[in-house]
Amino acid sequence: MNKDKVSTDAIKVGVIDDSEIVRRLITIFLLNRTAPAFEVVFELDTLNQADHINTLETSPDIILLDIDMPGIKGYDGIPLLQKRFPDCAIIMFTDLDDDDLIMKCIRQGARGYLKKDSIGYEMIEGIVSVVNGGSYISPRLTRKLFSHLQFKNNVFAKLSKREQEIAEGILDGLSYKLIAYKLGLPIDTVRDHIKRVYRKLHINSRGELAALIRI
Repeated sequence: MNKDKVSTDAIKVGVIDDSEIVRRLITIFLLNRTAPAFEVVFELDTLNQADHINTLETSPDIILLDIDMPGIKGYDGIPLLQKRFPDCAIIMFTDLDDDDLIMKCIRQGARGYLKKDSIGYEMIEGIVSVVNGGSYISPRLTRKLFSHLQFKNNVFAKLSKREQEIAEGILDGLSYKLIAYKLGLPIDTVRDHIKRVYRKLHINSRGELAALIRI
């Protein structure tokens, strides 16, 4: 995205949230800004209405996306929206501050994470930061995120580099066969490494690994 957009053009925003009140508050607040200026190019109450955005002539620069909506959840909709708008950045806009969800949204490609009570200048700060090529997480959530990453690093520090690669493959949902293919290893070697990972971390399954890493 061009850094000049903030000063020369209105920032184009899409809003997807199942609360009509939240959508209206966001739209009213943004449309009353002039430095920078904003244009709301669409409002949807669920991702199930995503077919509507296929008819848009104007693509958004930013989409403010709720997480917990009826039908398709926000984090599952990130890849769909990125496919439709490859040059658009997505900011999660939610009441939820669960670190599992923060990490899941980031892994899916979200560039920002804002609490709904940040409608105001923090929201502007987040949008401007992301539209200029950066990322943004509400300061209140940053400590949770770093605590999560520190915990994961401490867990992974117990593993060798190869065991970490295999653990990442498990967390990504890959089969033993795909992990073996990706790393260029015999499948029996992958199985041996997985047994060592489980033994070192005192766990017994893929599900327990995911719960331990909390990602």
